[in-house]
Amino acid sequence: MSLMLPINFAWSSESSALQLDLMAYTLPRSIAAGVIIALVVAVFATTVNHGLAAWGAALFGIVIMYVNHVAGQHAGPVTSLSTLNYVDSIAAGILFGGIATAVLHGRPQVFGWTLGALSSVVIGTAVPAPHGEAHSTGLGTVYSPTGDTPPLWLIVVTMIVVAVGTVLNRHRSGIERRSFELPMAPILAGTLFVGVTLFGTEWLAHHGDNLVDIGTAALATVVAGMIAAMLLPRRDGTLVLLTIALSGVGATLLPSAVPTWTAIPLIAVVAGGILLGFRRPAPMAALAAFAATAVLGALTAGGAASPVRTAAFSIVLAALSGYCFSSAAPRYNPTRVLGMAIVFVPSVVVALRDHPSRNDYGTVTVENGHWYYTQTPTPDSPTPYWTAFAITIACVIGLIALRRWRAPTIPGTRGKAAES
Repeated sequence: MSLMLPINFAWSSESSALQLDLMAYTLPRSIAAGVIIALVVAVFATTVNHGLAAWGAALFGIVIMYVNHVAGQHAGPVTSLSTLNYVDSIAAGILFGGIATAVLHGRPQVFGWTLGALSSVVIGTAVPAPHGEAHSTGLGTVYSPTGDTPPLWLIVVTMIVVAVGTVLNRHRSGIERRSFELPMAPILAGTLFVGVTLFGTEWLAHHGDNLVDIGTAALATVVAGMIAAMLLPRRDGTLVLLTIALSGVGATLLPSAVPTWTAIPLIAVVAGGILLGFRRPAPMAALAAFAATAVLGALTAGGAASPVRTAAFSIVLAALSGYCFSSAAPRYNPTRVLGMAIVFVPSVVVALRDHPSRNDYGTVTVENGHWYYTQTPTPDSPTPYWTAFAITIACVIGLIALRRWRAPTIPGTRGKAAES
């Protein structure tokens, strides 16, 4: 949650419009910085191959996060929210990369880690915006000032759990199978894809109404994704291609907000998708499902948002997200971190969906420390859906090429489990 959501304190609503706007502008960059740090930590801990390196890194990250939030609590509206958010994202990246290497040793651990990471996306969508508790008035929806996000008590509990894990696993070695390929490959792959995606997203935020710009950004994303997939050992790039399709299609289908009560059912659907992927892995079928969903979304776009349509697409997206992470089964833990990083970083399709000429917008006013939001719905455009469909088809081509050029297993390991 700290990696994806903007940091928030009880005094955030009193910050100047410039501070809030600057934090919103730098949020994608802080997420990108956090996921790159997560990859660096995961590769470092994998290379050292000792429990103390992985657990120690995770403990270091959560301690930085705790100090950052304690300092933020005692700060005020003149403090730079964007700086605090950058520090929070970097700390979250250290924690994320360290804990991934520390715990991913079998299917139960993969299930828990994947479910927790994807659940943060669901919770971030279901939890009200970090302006406070919402209620209706004659002026519109009101958001009262709120507390810290994430709450300090959750950070403290996590810090205690990670500290206990560090003590118990300080002498453990051999936590990860070694790769004969370039150890830096996940970092290079992640930096390439995240950099290209971030640039394309920011470009389309200002040029999202030009088909040439849309095609160029989508093509750059696909090429960067294919190169990233080829940089990884063996067929680990399968997860990269799946998550690129998930990120693109998910950006078109994931609503800006869902009712809070839907979080638990959607997390249960994600868990079901993960379990299904363990039992019946079929990455190509997952890509076909993403493509079909994008086409269906494009064909049903053009009118006002329907609650039934939103609910159906949310369920499908939750199931597919869990399924693609468990069906790919990469051999090396840093690949899983890279796959989740692709989901966290805003896709180029997000810029199309949120372009001023598309989707839902509203009017926000601030009065007496409260935020008043009045929604102004506009017709849904099919352009983001067709863009996501094109990206998914390119991922299908990439997966075919990856299967043709890369062997499924390392010589001498045939018949052994290919999961982390």
